[in-house]
Amino acid sequence: MLTDLPQHAIDSLHKQLGEIGHAKAWVLVEEKDDLVEKFGQSVFNRARDVIDALSQQMGLSAKIYVGLIIDEQRDFQACAARLSKDEYCILIWVAAANSTLVSISRLLNTTVSAELFSIGIPVQHERAALEESDTFKAYRELSLLSVLDLGENLNDFRNRLALSALEWLVLHEFGHIVNGHLALGETISGMTYILENDPKNDRDKHITDQALEFDADCFANQFALQRALGRPLPGETADAADKGELIGRRFKSYVFATMAIIRGFDRERFDVETLFDSDHPPGGVRMGYLLDQIAAFESGGNIDFSGIDVKDIAAKTAISVERAIWEATGIHGNGGNLWTAMNVSEEQFRLPVLSRWAKIHPALNAAKLNPFKLAEPQYEPA
Repeated sequence: MLTDLPQHAIDSLHKQLGEIGHAKAWVLVEEKDDLVEKFGQSVFNRARDVIDALSQQMGLSAKIYVGLIIDEQRDFQACAARLSKDEYCILIWVAAANSTLVSISRLLNTTVSAELFSIGIPVQHERAALEESDTFKAYRELSLLSVLDLGENLNDFRNRLALSALEWLVLHEFGHIVNGHLALGETISGMTYILENDPKNDRDKHITDQALEFDADCFANQFALQRALGRPLPGETADAADKGELIGRRFKSYVFATMAIIRGFDRERFDVETLFDSDHPPGGVRMGYLLDQIAAFESGGNIDFSGIDVKDIAAKTAISVERAIWEATGIHGNGGNLWTAMNVSEEQFRLPVLSRWAKIHPALNAAKLNPFKLAEPQYEPA
């Protein structure tokens, strides 16, 4: 199966994709027994699994469908949409899922990753010739190459990391749905979307959009992390190490995968002057915020980390992702710009975004499907 969307919804989506700027995009339906279909089935099954598990955990009665998008023209990740009162869907761009798998395979094929994971990754020193001159553009170009074959055992590890990244992406869109964000979405021809790269150049609206994005990020981080910590890695055995060591490896793998996908959201260097020129926050800012959230999980006792040094492992893993990008692309960026984004000042980012979260909190609280509490406001509404 490639989608569980009803036909009337597929027909409407084909029309509306053009209206939101995706004129050469369509829902993947036809089964051709080719590589695209097989990969699409894998993505659909994984997305369906995580949605069903969390829907059951939350006791949701609403139906959330999954649709895979083939797009010949535009690069995109995923989006959430409301089809009707109790029907929603998560649309995943097949190329985005494939690019994530490619990127992770390429990052694992580095001496940095071999050292980080200590699993004997056979580094292939041949590097594709990249024409770009900075790590942001080069990392994007790297994701357009082919998936590297790392050998049977390491391919399983590669696929597990890609699964963690995909789960995070799906849960991000799931968070948009269940946390009531579509109450503030864009309605086009009867369907409501949380869009990316909205053409409206409206700074005030972008602050609201970025507040929604950070809430969806935090939602995804919490549930994707719990799933990753509770799932054995390939080759893991019960007597291979104590629980702390096992959890440490799973945690490191999750951080690596999540940082790898978020790092790819940035196409250019961070500039604080253009922070709210987009409806989505810069990837570097999002990386820093999620690392802070993970540290809060530990200090607040929200997640059992079995005594591992969460802050140290997370920081070293994030640094390793950046170093692996330098090695995989052959372009050394020194990390200064990314560090600036990850540590953007409270006044420049958190104050306006979290003040806006406080302002929209009542409306989202009234619209949410989620039985759990939304994050409590930390600032005065603005």
